[in-house]
Amino acid sequence: MEIEGAVVREESGPFEIETLTIDDPQPGEVLARIVGVGLCHTDIAVRERYYPTPLPAVLGHEGSGVVEAVGEGVTKVESGDRVVLTFDYDGSCRNCRKGDMAYCDDFFEHNFAGRRVSDGSTPIHNDGNEVSGMFFGQSSFATHSLANERNVVPVEEDVPLELQDRSAAVSRRAREPSLTRSIRKQPPRSSCLEPDRSG
Repeated sequence: MEIEGAVVREESGPFEIETLTIDDPQPGEVLARIVGVGLCHTDIAVRERYYPTPLPAVLGHEGSGVVEAVGEGVTKVESGDRVVLTFDYDGSCRNCRKGDMAYCDDFFEHNFAGRRVSDGSTPIHNDGNEVSGMFFGQSSFATHSLANERNVVPVEEDVPLELQDRSAAVSRRAREPSLTRSIRKQPPRSSCLEPDRSG
C-alpha cells in the first residue's frame, strides 16, 4: 500500500515527507490510518543518533488513528475501531507478566531496532529500499502505521482522536474507560491534554 511518511535519512537531518510503501498486516498486526501524532524528545534523540535506530527511518511513537485492516489472529480490534498506539513489549518476560510492560526485558529490541522482532523485516520501503519502521512498535510519523495487537489500545467514540497525539501518556487511561472520560481539551490556544479536575 502506498503511504506518505516523514523520513529521517541522516544524523541531524530533516524529517522529509516521502512516498513509501507499507506491508499488509502480518499475523498479529494492525494497520491504522493515523489521525494524530505527537513529537517527543525521543524522536529527536534518535535523529541526533543518541539511540542507534537504523536510518533511514520513519519515527513517531505517540500515534492515534482508525484501524483499516488486521492480520490473522487479531481479536482485540477490527476495521473501523478508533485506537491509540503505545510502545511495544514482549508480553512474556517477568516484568510484562507482572503488568510492568514499560520495563520489558526486551524493550529496546521491540522499540528501537526499526524491525519486526518476529523476523527482522521492516514493513516500510521506498522504491524497494528498506526504511526502518516499527519504531516504538508503530512508526506513526506517516499516514498509516503498522503495530502489534498488544500495543494497540481501543478508545471510546467520544474521545477526540486528533487530541490523542500523546498516546504514551494516555494509554493507561485508555485501558481504563472511567479515566478516559476525564481527558479534555485545553483552551483553544493549546492542544495539551490534562485531566479534568472539576469533579
